[in-house]
Amino acid sequence: MARILFALIVVSAASLGIWAYRTGHFMTVAELRAWITGFGIFAPFVFIAMYGLLVTFGVPAVLCSTVGGLVFGRFFGTFLNLFGASTGASGAFWIARLIGRDYVAEKLSGAKWFGRFSNGIDRNGFYYMLFVRFMPVFPFNGVNYASGVTNVRYRHFLLATMIGMLPYDFALTNTVVEVGASVANGFKMSPGLILAGFLLALVSLAPIRIKKYIEKRNGSPAGTGEDLA
Repeated sequence: MARILFALIVVSAASLGIWAYRTGHFMTVAELRAWITGFGIFAPFVFIAMYGLLVTFGVPAVLCSTVGGLVFGRFFGTFLNLFGASTGASGAFWIARLIGRDYVAEKLSGAKWFGRFSNGIDRNGFYYMLFVRFMPVFPFNGVNYASGVTNVRYRHFLLATMIGMLPYDFALTNTVVEVGASVANGFKMSPGLILAGFLLALVSLAPIRIKKYIEKRNGSPAGTGEDLA
């Protein structure tokens, strides 16, 4: 069932891309904003549903978050992006747990990181999941599906996902808003854009530095399950 749904999404996306290429009609930011806000009071819910569906089937969350920032702004966009990404993560989690557990486990069994991830979840549960969401140890979409075949509780998975993603989610959305404002003003550099870029770099690079520190301290790759013991 999961494979059928994934195939339908891929075929639909490919068809849409071919249509856009042949007709030369690529939606501008203004058109995209008008289309989403055209749903009125339901626009936020439509956006979260679209975000969740796309992320569930492997579309990078950063692309959806970019749209959220451009359409809904800095703070409301952060809020909706966080819920959209969490919805997508939850979708992948439940697909793996209820529909394709054996299939997902088989596919992930060959991934070197899956054994470390599963061991870490068994040892530390919520705290390890929080660590994984904050640190760039394992792939985001892979973790969503992998979590569904582990023993982690869903509420721990969801809470750790939302808390761990919040710093980067805000930094990314804020940067998108500032870049959009810069483009609208003729690509002018502003203090807000500089600060947003610095914040995004800080949030992106800090976990990498922490990861290297943990590896140096423990003498083993971060994510083995021993990091939080």
